[in-house]
Amino acid sequence: MVTAGFIVEGDCEAILLKDASFINFLALININYSKELVINAEGKNRLYNSKADFSKIEQKISDWILGLQTKGAEIIFFLLDFDNSDPCFTQFKQKVFHKAGNHIIIAKQALEAWFLADTEALSLYFQKRIAGIDFPESFSVPFDEIKALRLSHSGKSVSDKKMLTRHILSSGFSLTRAAAHPNCPSAAYFLKKLLSLNTP
Repeated sequence: MVTAGFIVEGDCEAILLKDASFINFLALININYSKELVINAEGKNRLYNSKADFSKIEQKISDWILGLQTKGAEIIFFLLDFDNSDPCFTQFKQKVFHKAGNHIIIAKQALEAWFLADTEALSLYFQKRIAGIDFPESFSVPFDEIKALRLSHSGKSVSDKKMLTRHILSSGFSLTRAAAHPNCPSAAYFLKKLLSLNTP
């Protein structure tokens, strides 16, 4: 059983990865993991540099990686939002500091796009059965799309991303369902990488 650690961009990613449902999911696919193996970088710019100049962030991230390894992490994932931070999605990944063996997962445009891909969790959150979102990763600000949908379906809004993340999790958000969406490739990539950890 491999032990995984995570370094994430911000609060919402940390909330997702520290949730009991995610911890239980990793256990089911034979990955050893606990919430102590998550580091919140508290900002994309503490992991990413638009010019791939890592001189100001390398030491801090190296210390985080070492800290996770000291706690037993054998594989380390970086989880960030794209958020149109770079003209090229592919090149964005090359501008995230990492070391050999680390996996970089980029949510496009943001983590909330994965929530849009899970129609079942969204329906429970809105308390109304909704149609599937055809292209969840097409929205430049998926959080705003969820706000608009919730207002439309329930007459209520949501103003805080952290609160939304907690509510979606309590509504049963599933990475597996998000990854199964035909047009949510970043969630599918994350799931594929997780499943590959125990593949001979």
